[in-house]
Amino acid sequence: MGPGLYFEIGKKARDLLYKDYQTDQKFTVTTYTSNGVAITASGTRKNDLLSGEIHSQIKNKNIIFDVKTNSNSNVSLLFSIAI
Repeated sequence: MGPGLYFEIGKKARDLLYKDYQTDQKFTVTTYTSNGVAITASGTRKNDLLSGEIHSQIKNKNIIFDVKTNSNSNVSLLFSIAI
């Protein structure tokens, strides 16, 4: 009986390093301005795919605007008034 196939060499080591582990890379950055604007940018890289989202929240007295957009070109706007 000869040695196994080449891809089997080191299989146990690869399984130990990569099996059941997430290798996604994620980041989130949030910044605030002095006039009440909060901007959050986030992104995720999974394999060769990169996706991202930008969320802005603007507060002025009792009015709040939430604007979200993502890398799929989806935009959502939420407008609320606190009474």
